[in-house]
Amino acid sequence: IMAAYQSISVDNHQEDDHETGRSHPNNNGASPPTLPQNQRLFSASCLVVVALVVITCDWTRLRLVSRKNHSSSVVEEYETSTETIKNLPSLPTGVNFGSWLSLEDWFFVGTNGAVEVASPDDAVAATCLPPLHLDGSTGPRWNSETDLLAGLAGHYKQESMEDEGGATLGGYPNDKAQSLGEWGKAVRAIHAFRSSYFDFETELKTMRELGIKYARVPVSWCWTDHDPAQMVEKDEDGGLVYMSDEEVVEKYTCKDPFHDDVYWPAIPRNLVQRFLRACAKHGIGATLDIHTLPGGTSIGTFSGVWPRYARFWTHGDVPALDNNSRPDIGRNLVKDFIGWVESLAVEDPLAFKGVRAISPMNEPAHLAGLYNGKVPILSDRETFLPRLPADMAQEYLSELNEGLDSLPQLTQVPDGHHLRVFLWLRDAVDAFRQSSLPSLGKELHVNVHESLFPSDVLPKEEEKPDYGLDTASMKVLGAWWRATTSAEERSEWAVFDLHHYMAWGDQCSGAVEGFPAGRYACSDEVAKAEVLGRCSTWAQVYRNALEDECGAGLRLASAEFSAGTHHSIRHGCNDVDTLETMLVSQVDAARGADVELFWWSYKMPYGGAFRNAWSLKHLLYLLGVLPKPDEALFHCGDHVPPLGEPRDGSL
Repeated sequence: IMAAYQSISVDNHQEDDHETGRSHPNNNGASPPTLPQNQRLFSASCLVVVALVVITCDWTRLRLVSRKNHSSSVVEEYETSTETIKNLPSLPTGVNFGSWLSLEDWFFVGTNGAVEVASPDDAVAATCLPPLHLDGSTGPRWNSETDLLAGLAGHYKQESMEDEGGATLGGYPNDKAQSLGEWGKAVRAIHAFRSSYFDFETELKTMRELGIKYARVPVSWCWTDHDPAQMVEKDEDGGLVYMSDEEVVEKYTCKDPFHDDVYWPAIPRNLVQRFLRACAKHGIGATLDIHTLPGGTSIGTFSGVWPRYARFWTHGDVPALDNNSRPDIGRNLVKDFIGWVESLAVEDPLAFKGVRAISPMNEPAHLAGLYNGKVPILSDRETFLPRLPADMAQEYLSELNEGLDSLPQLTQVPDGHHLRVFLWLRDAVDAFRQSSLPSLGKELHVNVHESLFPSDVLPKEEEKPDYGLDTASMKVLGAWWRATTSAEERSEWAVFDLHHYMAWGDQCSGAVEGFPAGRYACSDEVAKAEVLGRCSTWAQVYRNALEDECGAGLRLASAEFSAGTHHSIRHGCNDVDTLETMLVSQVDAARGADVELFWWSYKMPYGGAFRNAWSLKHLLYLLGVLPKPDEALFHCGDHVPPLGEPRDGSL
């Protein structure tokens, strides 16, 4: 299982040290190198006895409490604290750890750079990746994580060419011949961020005290068994030995199979397993969400390959693309990822306890319904989601709609480009079904976004929907879910996930200036209460629509939502009253509809003005719940180094 997974991400090489190719770097190119691949004792004793009694009683209480909860036993078995923070507003039981292991640019705009949640095509919004990349003097602005990796490597190459000597800092040499090469430095900068962004013990403990039980963790497809800390080691004489750039690229990056010269920074498995063990310890169930896949499954900075156009569906969806004999990289990646999670049950049982669920793809072909080659959006480009071959589409439609001619109350899945996504997700569900994970108490969370559909393929509604309560796409999604899963699966391990934000569209958004930028002005209490009251009923509408197609008892989630009232932060409401109303109204409505919510995102310390509406940690500080704001030790992008300021010679 592991070998198969590694073969698609980063190979696990077991060669002896003399075979690793380590040397002083001599590659000066910005492109990736070619791969080879007493009283006191009495008092203390009393305290121990009392503590043991308390713990035993509390543990017994915990084990006797019955919960109405479908999820795995992680929380019940590993809950370690009964303390809760008082005077809490209504909070979701889940949060996202966004932009930790799958980067998005708008999380890194700094104090003054917040503009759009989804950066426009011609914008380069991200300015940092602390602690090692802080501003233009330490690296580039960037769109996506592959763009960042290449940009960092280029920056370090240029720096090495301009500065062959100079000052030292902290005992590190500034001699470029005694350091990592540009790709080693780039990987180290990204790993420094990943390994320092979360204090697992402190932050997971706080989450449990807040009543948060679940964490959704967006990850990329590119993983490695190797620890980046091993890029620099000591030899027998105590000297430092630096890994060559060739070996760095081989062990710590993945070449994108669908884009030329595009490399992804690999996620170390040991980092994720350490996180999962901490989750198990603190009673947090983690969903591992495969947020990005090779080539990019959607367009935008969240794709991982932006500004390049998405190629996953046009180049890598085999055999649905052209029925040839090329390896089906996407489906194989999901199967191998499932296999790796299965292997944790034996190889790392505590980490396995920390896993709650897998999500095979985030927002598949998001915006394909708009970027479809038709006017008015990107009419000069071909769609990034082609149709299935005609015979394959017809065969799949027949499977999906079988027996429905005599059941007019149920929706039939229509033909269209979306069938390619449905077929891929069907195969992901089947791969999970055939694994041991359902029998081991793990779940599959399947996400689809309504923007997948162009409006002309959806069933017509009797009345024009308002307040964001459009059910046409929900009906089609429900019809597909009914045909793809059984009622038993839908009540146990198969969870349908539909993300929902009020920040986009004109029916639920709010703006400081009011109409037409938003449906209500942030200061208009009457209009705001009306709009948010109506729009928050979305969760019940969502459940009703899916139950109409699938029957009662199915499990539903919305794994992304926020308090953002407008996608442009300068127009959005940032007053605490509105933000609290956004939070409480959505959580209360979802709780009433039995729809599980995950806030996007738990923290974003480098997000500047975005934090009020999008960082739960910062919003809870504004509400007086948490004592500290969501902020970081380092600046991000807004610092101009004065003459004579020391440089970080360790780089």
